Amino acid sequence: MVREKVLSYITTNYEKYIDLLGSLVEYPTVAAWGGDAMGRCAEYLASILRERGFKAWIAGGGGHPAVLAEIGSGTRSVLIYNHYDVQPPDPLKLWESDPFKLTRKGEFLFGRGVADNKGNIAARIAALDALVPYLEDLDLKIRLLIEGEEEIGSPTIGKIVENNRTWIRSEGGIWETGYIRRDGRLGISLGFKGMLYIEIILRGPSRDVHSGNAPLVPNPVWRMAKLLTILKDENGRIYVPGFYENIDQEFVRVGEELIKKMDFTELEEMARDLGLREFVGGVRGYDALRKLYLEPSLNVSGLYSGYTGEGSKTIVPSIAGVKIDIRPIPGQDPVRILEKFKKYIAEKGFGDAAIVVHSMYRSGYTPPNERIVKASVEAAIEAYGKEPSVAPLSGGSGPIYYFTEVAKTPMTGAGVGYYGSRAHAPNENIRIQDFINGIRHVALTLIKFAAMRS
Repeated sequence: MVREKVLSYITTNYEKYIDLLGSLVEYPTVAAWGGDAMGRCAEYLASILRERGFKAWIAGGGGHPAVLAEIGSGTRSVLIYNHYDVQPPDPLKLWESDPFKLTRKGEFLFGRGVADNKGNIAARIAALDALVPYLEDLDLKIRLLIEGEEEIGSPTIGKIVENNRTWIRSEGGIWETGYIRRDGRLGISLGFKGMLYIEIILRGPSRDVHSGNAPLVPNPVWRMAKLLTILKDENGRIYVPGFYENIDQEFVRVGEELIKKMDFTELEEMARDLGLREFVGGVRGYDALRKLYLEPSLNVSGLYSGYTGEGSKTIVPSIAGVKIDIRPIPGQDPVRILEKFKKYIAEKGFGDAAIVVHSMYRSGYTPPNERIVKASVEAAIEAYGKEPSVAPLSGGSGPIYYFTEVAKTPMTGAGVGYYGSRAHAPNENIRIQDFINGIRHVALTLIKFAAMRS
């Protein structure tokens, strides 16, 4: 049977895909840095896919290149989305090994991107290598889209999807990520929040000034502190008028049913791990899950002004800035949210603020009754021996909207990371057994999806 042959191949050959992961990690593909590593990694991915019989090419929308590839001639297609770009490794001094060299320590693999998202690229190539000999029997066509800008908000993915919409549209798809929870269950997110990442700059004097003049020269830091206090209350409720409007109520209804089945224990353990006495507003249980998965959010990601180096420097800074990420949920338009935000702060006396938009896209999700979702749930039970935890949305963001809503492709989740993977942080890591199980899960999802007929 196909299933037995595929699983046997994975058991026998997974080590060479750890080597493949090592090759990918060595490319310092930090999207925020740019450089020739981006193009070199894209070409490397295209070349190794061509070696496997894929038709592969490089596409772009004006930013870092994306790799598109296809194999098989089946009547039904499955799209697999990933990204080869990674977060900056800083602060480097907190890494226990070179972030751009795969390091094996016992049953753990360390390196930037092993969890997010190069480990998933390697695992999916492994699953496809196991399946390719049987694609005709499965009546499947597999498509890959591996972009290079996810970690900077996917600013050009919309153009890439629009230019390739017919090709991308598939009967099912597998999104970039999924993580093993503390209880050993795979977490599958059926959607992602959108993103509106902005930078607000307030200006004071035309240049930094000796702080002896502080009694006279306005310091923009004080204005920034005041601005931040008008954005949210202590319970996390956002003050911007109309911020919670236009939410898709059908999504909320379906989402509420899903989170009723989720276990709050995972969040309690996360709070202990982070040294928190309680969550914002003291929420627990169902209320905490609802706040995380079914409400939009506004967060301060960074603040800067004046001198922050070693020692002292006595100045009145000329500017103060804040970086804010706003995460809309299905139904909400980040363009309208931005308009309401600008109007609100102007009315509060900050009409002179400069606002820079770094990234913007909507939220998207897939209903749980889609065949690809059902296939991934059944596959997770077999691969991990436990029922997966299915969430309506991830608490984080991703450009899934372009695929689920624009290209009309239902997506499900899969991944090789776990709750301690430290994605985006120093010492990012995965466990080897999770890597193997992640390969199995993707392969079984495709096999089970192929067997489902409407």
